[in-house]
Amino acid sequence: MNPTQQVLANPIIWMILGLALVSYSVLLHLIFSRNSSEESQMKTTGWLQTLPAMLSALPLLGLLGTIIGLLQTFGQMAAGGIDVQQLLSSSIADAMLTTEVGLLMVIPGWVMLSALQRKQQNMQLRIQAQHSQQLEPQFTELQGAQ
Repeated sequence: MNPTQQVLANPIIWMILGLALVSYSVLLHLIFSRNSSEESQMKTTGWLQTLPAMLSALPLLGLLGTIIGLLQTFGQMAAGGIDVQQLLSSSIADAMLTTEVGLLMVIPGWVMLSALQRKQQNMQLRIQAQHSQQLEPQFTELQGAQ
């Protein structure tokens, strides 16, 4: 099996790529959404609680893939009949690939999450300013009536 086939046959890599795709699509949708209503802000706030957990799972899945790969390598070594040096060099490299993919997928996610958090803070400040402007005339009327 060539290296590309090994990567495509690894279910952990598919899980990492799938979770990264879902996370990225949600992040990009929320970042580039032009809706600045309070409803949109509440939706974004809900995702801001979920997205960090989703992104944190990416390197953990990579680590899981590495552990599974190492366990398979040690199982093959115990079975014997295979050149140990060749087995170790190829199998450990394959096992470490899942950790690498998990780390590579989480870094852009963290950057996008930071951008979304910044956008959310700016949106909250705008909504607070709008509410203050709406309440100021009423407050002035109440003060004048006293």
